[in-house]
Amino acid sequence: MGRLSDEFYDILALEDEDPDAYTKAAELVLKAPVSTESTGLLAMMYYDGIGVEQDLEKAFEYAETAAKENEGTALYILGHMCENAETPDQEFGGPRQKYDHYDAETFMERCSQTDSRWSKVAHLWLGDFFMDMARGGDPEVAVEHYEAIGEEVGEAACKLSDYYYDQWFVDMVIPEEHRTKDLAEKIFHWTQEAVNFNPHDYSYRMGALYAEGIGCDAEKGFRLARKYWEDAYGFGDWVAAESIANLYQDRLENLPPDTPEERRQNIIKHIDSWKKLAERERERQWAQEPDPSIDDD
Repeated sequence: MGRLSDEFYDILALEDEDPDAYTKAAELVLKAPVSTESTGLLAMMYYDGIGVEQDLEKAFEYAETAAKENEGTALYILGHMCENAETPDQEFGGPRQKYDHYDAETFMERCSQTDSRWSKVAHLWLGDFFMDMARGGDPEVAVEHYEAIGEEVGEAACKLSDYYYDQWFVDMVIPEEHRTKDLAEKIFHWTQEAVNFNPHDYSYRMGALYAEGIGCDAEKGFRLARKYWEDAYGFGDWVAAESIANLYQDRLENLPPDTPEERRQNIIKHIDSWKKLAERERERQWAQEPDPSIDDD
């Protein structure tokens, strides 16, 4: 990605503060010497109407020109236009001249191999494309694309956590004997990445991994399981509170016989407290659910 693109997107990033950001970004590109990079940006400008009137034919023309030199922005625009039947030669009922929606994969694949900021978006698109079994997907290829960007793109990390977690727990996909150490470590790693990006949806899972020792040491997991389940409860997950109660229940049942009674009673208090919190949150949520017997009409 060149300096012109950096300046272009830096200006656009000020859109909330500067109402003229689109105009300034467009002027930057329009005044720049003609290059493959500027041509790709022109394709983006005309596709989204950034500082210029939206014009899909011009967007297509500029994108096709820059794509010949493997310019990342142009390749992404062409892939997006092919997917949405927006190229001029895909008019309804017209003959196919060059591209159709099947060509989206080709352009996204080429884009993913560039140093453009759109390469990560292309990897994510390709991951979703190959994960879609309705389109004859290939999950192994999808995973390759997600893993290529998973350390940097939180959404890809979430999809990897989901994929490996499903493999671990759905026997029809992965039998018990195939739950290997390597698979456990992948679940743990990508869930760690996912929870940093989206704690609301992944805190409970992170707690479950620590509690069960999946990809980590369960003997040392009590504190972290409780921590993540407390986070999940904070987001309104009553099951997390119930899970913390069960965590303490397991601890109580495994105490050595000579454990002081004060210690036992303290654990029992934790169990009762979390059970009450779980019940209270569950009832609160159920009270907010619409009554299916009431007809809104």
